[in-house]
Amino acid sequence: MSSTEFYNRKIACGILNVLLLVLLASCHTTKHVPEGRYLLWKNRIELNSDKVMTNKGEVRDNLARIISQKPNSTYMGITFFKIPMRLWRYNRRYKKYSSRPDSLLPKTVERPTIYDTGSTPRSVQNMKSYLFNQGYFYATIKDSVVFNKRKAIVTYTINAGINYLINRINYKVDDNAIAQIVRRNAYSSVLEKGKEFTYSMLEEERSRIANLVANHGYRRFSLENITFKIDTMDKSIFRVAGSPFENAVNFISQTKSNKKSTLDIDVLIKKTEDTLAYNKYTIGKITVFPDYTRASDRTDSTMITKNINGIEFRYHKEYVRAKVLYNHIFMNPGNPYSKSNEDKTTARLGELGIFQYIRIQARENRVTRDSVDFNIYLNRSQKHNFTVNYEVSNGTTYTLGNSLSLNYRNNNFMKGANQFFVSLTGGLETFYYDELSDNIFNRFRILTTYYGLNAGIDFPKFLAPFGSSLFTRSNMPHTIVSGGENVIERMDYFRLVNSSANFSYNWHETDIKTWGLTPAFINVIRLPYKSPSFQTLLDSNEYLANSYRNTFIEGESISFKLDNNVKKRGINYSYVRLSFEEAGSLLRLIDKVGAATYGTDTIQYSLYTKFDFDARHYFTLQRSVLAFRLYGGVGTPYGNSLTLPYIKQYFAGGPYSLRGWRIRTLGPGSYISPSDTIPGKRQLNRIDRTGDIKMELNGEYRFPIAPLFAGALKMNGAVFADAGNIWLANKSDGYPGGELALSKLGQDIAMDIGAGARFDIASFLTIRVDMAIPVKKPYILTNKGWVFNEINFGSNTWRTDNIILNVSIGYPF
Repeated sequence: MSSTEFYNRKIACGILNVLLLVLLASCHTTKHVPEGRYLLWKNRIELNSDKVMTNKGEVRDNLARIISQKPNSTYMGITFFKIPMRLWRYNRRYKKYSSRPDSLLPKTVERPTIYDTGSTPRSVQNMKSYLFNQGYFYATIKDSVVFNKRKAIVTYTINAGINYLINRINYKVDDNAIAQIVRRNAYSSVLEKGKEFTYSMLEEERSRIANLVANHGYRRFSLENITFKIDTMDKSIFRVAGSPFENAVNFISQTKSNKKSTLDIDVLIKKTEDTLAYNKYTIGKITVFPDYTRASDRTDSTMITKNINGIEFRYHKEYVRAKVLYNHIFMNPGNPYSKSNEDKTTARLGELGIFQYIRIQARENRVTRDSVDFNIYLNRSQKHNFTVNYEVSNGTTYTLGNSLSLNYRNNNFMKGANQFFVSLTGGLETFYYDELSDNIFNRFRILTTYYGLNAGIDFPKFLAPFGSSLFTRSNMPHTIVSGGENVIERMDYFRLVNSSANFSYNWHETDIKTWGLTPAFINVIRLPYKSPSFQTLLDSNEYLANSYRNTFIEGESISFKLDNNVKKRGINYSYVRLSFEEAGSLLRLIDKVGAATYGTDTIQYSLYTKFDFDARHYFTLQRSVLAFRLYGGVGTPYGNSLTLPYIKQYFAGGPYSLRGWRIRTLGPGSYISPSDTIPGKRQLNRIDRTGDIKMELNGEYRFPIAPLFAGALKMNGAVFADAGNIWLANKSDGYPGGELALSKLGQDIAMDIGAGARFDIASFLTIRVDMAIPVKKPYILTNKGWVFNEINFGSNTWRTDNIILNVSIGYPF
């Protein structure tokens, strides 16, 4: 028997064992169900409606969530497997767990869910309430139970009826000033004509109006001042006065047609028992205590006091300048009270990072009832922060990596809430290679060493000789100045030194939109050492020679980011980041002037433009998440540059890219190195594969598996697929097939599939283990690159070449 046949038989036996496990688990689930009782095996929902439901899947999932009694949880939460593993563990060790109270059972164990006849009416009522809140006012629900072999299957047959469209919104306000505010801002209402009605819209509209009015000085105005009246009678049906027969015909026609019924909404705003709800407040005195310690600080006459535009600052010691704090306070004496400005003040002061806690106390004028004073209490946090980080890692191009970083941060540099930071880092990567030596300790070889020193200052304001009026305090402008020097040494190849400097701004356009602008950045790339073998390689490969050269980079960049995760509360949210970078145009002008003046070129520099994109969307399902990412960039070298500089190039493969390839080993295009064609051999210390253009599409289905150690460790799983590649902007003889061409784009796309486990440690650290295999190789010219027919888990050579294990920190996207 060949080794391949042997391994294939082992795989077949493994599959058979899994099927037997499923059968045994199913047979023994009712082992400890009391006589005359039934195990709740499944809840089934049959959902119908009189009209088309655009969100039928979402409604069905939400109905399933609110069923009061649920079956025992199944493996991976996927019905197909139908293995209630927690129940199976309970039955397996019944004597140990049966006497324990539920509170002392491990989270990996469940008692059998005994069908409770009283739970079904409760579930029906929950479903009716949910459908009513979704605008299905006349839903009908019938329940039935099938008992078979001591198992109960409950079916809920639901006719949702019809839901209503909003026809008219009318605001009825018993105060003229508030009425003007509400009507003037009606454009931002979630209640819109033609929208499908849900009761959650009313709650959202109530919160919007309450915040809107409170932001115009009505501090005591609340949700209790807002009610709604809904009229579901479509008056257009009864348009013929005095003709009951024709009206009846219209009603029947409306019911039979696919046209949805409409409703009118009256928004009622009126006074309640709180007679001060309609009092408009202005801001009186504001007192800030930047280093508050005790209640006596409020009357301590020895404290240092400063006043800026009516805001008083009282210090024990002026450790932060009052002007800095003033720029992060959005309330001003004499202005109308605004709830959003009060909330924004708390948030922005907290973002300075120099306070342990922040508390705002309001005191109303009890005589006039038209003004409110504020005390802002701030407690100092630690100014200096030292951290030491040591990491041990494993990568796809190295066996063992070690890195050490020493970090210092001054959170209040120069008393301006400026953050000054210094970081010293160093590390190395080693590779384990059997053929290096008979001694196991001599089989480790250092591949890469790296070290660097970086420092910078983050100013919580806009620093520029002009244009400061472009930003307001609410934009949260920051100015970051940084620089450093980092060294990468690839053994047997080269030493690369990158000296960098950066001047940039970032600010918030809204709560979900952020901009970044870098008016100037500089990188000085030097290669003080090149090995003779590496130099020979450069001499024969023009692309590599242009990538690994001494060069000067000066450029500018701008970026935009949209992230609505917080706004969407982690449900069906999106993330988009776009950036554009340009380098060399200014130096090109200087170079031309120098050439005209001195008759020779003056600077060796890089010329390129670069556009990057990263778009993600997360679909939140009942107990899982479906995540997608479209990611990549286009770099265009021009002028005297034939490629992007090495530090600006793209790469593919690895734990955050195409996981079926080792990092920096895929591409460009359909290129393959002759050394990569030797089966079962992993080349030691290969040259990085890089490109000027990149495109990737990633998809993951993420699901929970089991909590461990009383929930302190959560084990989650994922199945995924990745597709994409990198390309060269210009054709290169050193990388045949590496350039981007639309005619061969389909061939050039690489694809992999895989599965992984993610260990979430106390919601603080996530360790990810992903295993992937390539299923489409762009350098395989037969069968358009698809290699499903080559998959052979029984072959040691195939496993060595194709099974890629990625161990990393955090999610890939």
